Amino acid sequence: MRFATYGRKSVYSDKSDSVDNQERMCREYVELRFQGKVDSFETYSDEGMTGANTNRPGLKRLLADVGDGLVDALVVYQLDRLSRDVKDFANIYASLEEKGVLFLSLKESIDTNTPIGKAMMFITATFAQMERETIAARVTDNLSGLARKGFWTGGKAPQGYTLERIVVDGKKHVTLAIDPDAAARCQWIFDTFLDNGYTIGHMQTLFRNQGIRTEKGCFFSASQLYQLLTMPYCVEASPEVYDFFSGKGCQMDPGSPREKWDGTHGVMVYGRTDQKGRKAIRQPPDRWVVCIGHHKPFLPAGRWLAAQERFQQNTFCKTMKYDVPLLKGVVRCKCGCLMSVARKKLKSGILSHYSCRKRNQQGIEACDMKFVKCDILDGKALAIFREIESDPKAIMKYAGTGQPDDGGKRLRSLEAQAARLQAKISRLTETLSDAEGSSAAKYIIAQIEKEDLNLGAVRRELDILKLDMRRNSDMARTAEGRAEEIARLIRGLDGFSDVERNAIVREAVQECTWDGETLFLRF
Repeated sequence: MRFATYGRKSVYSDKSDSVDNQERMCREYVELRFQGKVDSFETYSDEGMTGANTNRPGLKRLLADVGDGLVDALVVYQLDRLSRDVKDFANIYASLEEKGVLFLSLKESIDTNTPIGKAMMFITATFAQMERETIAARVTDNLSGLARKGFWTGGKAPQGYTLERIVVDGKKHVTLAIDPDAAARCQWIFDTFLDNGYTIGHMQTLFRNQGIRTEKGCFFSASQLYQLLTMPYCVEASPEVYDFFSGKGCQMDPGSPREKWDGTHGVMVYGRTDQKGRKAIRQPPDRWVVCIGHHKPFLPAGRWLAAQERFQQNTFCKTMKYDVPLLKGVVRCKCGCLMSVARKKLKSGILSHYSCRKRNQQGIEACDMKFVKCDILDGKALAIFREIESDPKAIMKYAGTGQPDDGGKRLRSLEAQAARLQAKISRLTETLSDAEGSSAAKYIIAQIEKEDLNLGAVRRELDILKLDMRRNSDMARTAEGRAEEIARLIRGLDGFSDVERNAIVREAVQECTWDGETLFLRF
């Protein structure tokens, strides 16, 4: 039998339930219970990953191998190592059951060979999800409670501050402490923005031209400037600031009524963002909890409110003034940065070109890619589209895979090698029966064990080769299906408006890169 084990740990640990220990206990269990039946033992693991979802590389590899028939039995130390979500667990188990994979869990003594084992498995999975949700709710409530008391709840300090550990009523907490140099720098940026009537884009260009950089030595991006100029922590907690947040529909903490907003402390806002995986998603103001912070402010309320008012004034109409280039929002520079569209007025008309955003923001030392006319790159893309439209099979050149090699020669060689080894083992076994009790028996047994190891290695190589061949075949079939779909999408492209053409390209093209000479496309 071909065994696999999966281990997971949300936070790295070398204690009893570490990933290494999970693997060791599963291996010992298999060797004890299935003695003499273990043909192979593969390990899959994810260190520092939550069980709340299935977005884990180790788990994905395991499920892919299960789907390809490379696993006969899956062993885990504990059920919630595989998943802490009932729906995800049910889907995973359905995949195992479809392929006839035996599932075993050590800690709960679950064996899916029996009906009671299957029932206990889903009951345990339900309790694992309930435990995860209870822990998450408890952590959220605790962080919310700390924020309402004005303490910092986690993450790096905002601009102008450092983190400071304090003790209040015998308990350790974290608050913000003003960094004089960083705070002065933030105040200067506010002054530059307010006193000169600049927009964020103008400030970004100005700072780059003057060599003004962030503390990490990079040029300021528009998003970094906006984040700095809208951060609430640095402003005085005054009645006017209270009215500002209340007017936005924020949840004002009852423990911090308006009469307490006397400007002696800063503002604490909890819930401005929500973490989705590794990405922070900005929440609407009605999800924010606003209260008086434990820290001191360094920016007067009037200056901060004036900056927020400026953002209300610097709105603009997003109606397109010019035609949308075909590859807008699709083409990337060789450095990996998305290329933006810029325009220049000439006597002959409007010149549109693609340029690297990294070079625009950080200068030529960050990326040496020159701008290129939109018509040039769009023309190259259209030529590829027309090629696929006239011959759908041409997409194989742009589908991320070439024609799959069936590996037939290597497959036949390995099968022949396995047959020879099996025949040799059979002959040695016959010889052993004739030499039973003689001094030669131990040498024959050693030779049989050696050839059996060789046979196992050849069979594993055969399994891997067959897996690669199946994957290549699947990729070819998928590419052919995509060719028909993309040919349908781009058929008659000239008959659509510029906005519709751009939308079609966004849907059809997965990757598009310009290296200065060649346009690379992948569908």
